[in-house]
Amino acid sequence: MDFSQYLVYLTISVVASASVGPSVILAASNGINFGRKKALAGVIGHVFAIFLLAIISATGVGALLLTSPMIFAVIKVIGVVYLLYVGIQIIRSKGSWAFQVDVNQAPTSAALFRKSFLIALSNPKAIVFFSSLFPQFISASKPLLPQFLLLASTSLINAFAFTFGYVLVAYKFKQKLLHGINQGWLPKLTGSIFLFFAGALAINR
Repeated sequence: MDFSQYLVYLTISVVASASVGPSVILAASNGINFGRKKALAGVIGHVFAIFLLAIISATGVGALLLTSPMIFAVIKVIGVVYLLYVGIQIIRSKGSWAFQVDVNQAPTSAALFRKSFLIALSNPKAIVFFSSLFPQFISASKPLLPQFLLLASTSLINAFAFTFGYVLVAYKFKQKLLHGINQGWLPKLTGSIFLFFAGALAINR
């Protein structure tokens, strides 16, 4: 892979990482409610899931999933159901989503890691992204591992930078959102966005 090819991949990766999806919404919500340090655990969970999906795609399992409509459909249904679950959970959480003054009331870092990991992992679009993109930039005539590591690390760095960036922005403006948080409309809005993502994933072919 020459430098110009890498720049193309880098551009695609930046655009994909900057786009707003369920993981970004969850990360921003965690930043508002639980602070930057707690939200960081969720960001790491998201990045770890991206790394796992990249490995799945690179080892050929991703290609198998793409050629097996039944397996892909099962993954898609799981993703839809989990997004619905998270959205409904946020909408119904009420007081537990009020502005967290006492950090002891916040979920554990492990819980935030797990939720973010599962949301990222249950998105079959990530498998499609890596499975279709990697072959375009990997040369079969050169050692595969260094190329994979370069592409995967680029995606992971971008995923971390942009997702945590959303956390920092949300945390910075949390005081302005305090009224909406405590009045309950922000959790309803956030939960509704998750329901929208679930619907979009369900109808997307």
